[in-house]
Amino acid sequence: MSKPKIVETRKVQKFGKSTLMISLPSEWVRIIGLKPSDLVRLEAKEDGSLVIIPQQILEKKSRGKEIKIVISSTTSEDILQRSIYALYIAGYDRIVIESSEGRISHQHMHSLRTLIRMLIGAEIVEQTTDRVAIQIFIDTERYSIDGLIARMISSIKSMLEFLLSSIKTLSPEHLKEISEIEFEMDRVHALAVRYVNVLNILGATPFLTEYRALIKSIEDIGDALTQASQVFIDRPDLMEVIRNYIGEKLDELKLHISYTLDILLESLVKGDIFMASRAIDLAIEAIKFVSKMETDVVPKYKSLDEYLRVKSFFERLLLICYNLQTASELGYDIAIGKHEETINIVATIKA
Repeated sequence: MSKPKIVETRKVQKFGKSTLMISLPSEWVRIIGLKPSDLVRLEAKEDGSLVIIPQQILEKKSRGKEIKIVISSTTSEDILQRSIYALYIAGYDRIVIESSEGRISHQHMHSLRTLIRMLIGAEIVEQTTDRVAIQIFIDTERYSIDGLIARMISSIKSMLEFLLSSIKTLSPEHLKEISEIEFEMDRVHALAVRYVNVLNILGATPFLTEYRALIKSIEDIGDALTQASQVFIDRPDLMEVIRNYIGEKLDELKLHISYTLDILLESLVKGDIFMASRAIDLAIEAIKFVSKMETDVVPKYKSLDEYLRVKSFFERLLLICYNLQTASELGYDIAIGKHEETINIVATIKA
């Protein structure tokens, strides 16, 4: 049953020499169960409104959410992992897994431990033959959205560095590091999505939908980089083809992408729409740059198989740039949304 909507207009009264006050609606006090001496938090919003939140509601929001998953011996390991992952990013703090048959199989336990290793702050705190409790120990005050995005961007730049280093040195060994970095970035990605969802529950930050889409776009860049490295893991000889024909251009592309990511991050932190717009322009330039690289190298392939393999590499580079454009456009949406009433886009002309 939904609570009735209470809309009232009350007159501000003077109390003492300098204090202004209003009384609380009796119907609201009754529904909430507010009593004399109870604490409430006052939150001043950017639009000038004031929100009153009873302490008991704050405690209920901050108290760890718990949920139970019941499984059987025929439960798919994949669906078990997906369920726990979904609950983790949804903001649950305690996830209990119980067997309907009195025993959790070794295979299911192995799946649980494998997944927990990639979830920052998740630990098994209780285990019996038929029950496992996972607790997520994360203090949201230690993190910020921009800080987590910065960590993901740093991982992207490292993956790009290892990919080009492998091509320069013709060393497939460096390619293995890309998968390791992606694993760490996936952990940060899951934490970032969880953090966004927790903030949404608390109603603490605007633009959360845009931030979540932005985080996904950055993760997609990492996935594309891993796929690009896989081309050379399968065919190490193709690294020499790329190095000989477009090695210098790849160095230029790396600097271009890294610079665009830096501009994107700075625009988020500062809410600078000019910087955000610049990031979009740079991402579009990167798409054109990769397309021209691919066109220039076509006549130099020795066989159809070589062409198809290297074309797959270029497709991944384009995917990186397209996702970079998407991320930059979302960054612009966030930056412009932080401005109120007046948006000054008067360009400054340098003398």
